Amino acid sequence: MAIVRCGDDLTLVNPVRLRPQQEEKLQELGCIRHAVRLGYYHGCDDLYYRDHFNLTFWCQAHSDFYPPAPDRLLREGGDCPVPGGCFLEFSHSRYPEAVLWVPHNGGLLLCCDALQYWRTWRGCNWWGRNLLRFGSMRRGMQVAPGWRSCMTPPGCDPLHWLEDDFRRLLKLDFLHFMGAHGEFLPDYAHEMVSAAVLKAYPGIGRAA
Repeated sequence: MAIVRCGDDLTLVNPVRLRPQQEEKLQELGCIRHAVRLGYYHGCDDLYYRDHFNLTFWCQAHSDFYPPAPDRLLREGGDCPVPGGCFLEFSHSRYPEAVLWVPHNGGLLLCCDALQYWRTWRGCNWWGRNLLRFGSMRRGMQVAPGWRSCMTPPGCDPLHWLEDDFRRLLKLDFLHFMGAHGEFLPDYAHEMVSAAVLKAYPGIGRAA
């Protein structure tokens, strides 16, 4: 879960329910105003936050694997709960997926499943580490192979299908990155995301 604070207002991105003591610390940071779901298969705790904090819940149309329905639709080019921020939608993905760009401190890219950065497997149990490896996840920045396969419609080439969306993503200016899985990456995020995208979609580099 990422927490974006603007003044006293908090926006929770990819919310995860916390233990009571940690939830108290969260509330000490400010007033929880918004929750944002960026990925279709995330959101099992969104209803809890919406009901307990009377916040505004944002997600894409048809991102309904988990309740609740959105209070505000997440749309590229539409309103954003973070002042100065913007959403980018994966317009070609089989299921809804988006990223949130935050302009502060050189730019922060908040993602869900599409991009993942794993510096170590610390915090993962034996089952989790091997499940990631079985899914072809490696250390470093990566376009998640399992996500790419899932988001590519049957009969379409996963090496090319989402190229346009990632090409648009790389036009965003950001130094920092955080996904729903893995670790926070400061300072060199755009460089590492670019390398990961070009490795997954070599056609982007040839087109440039």
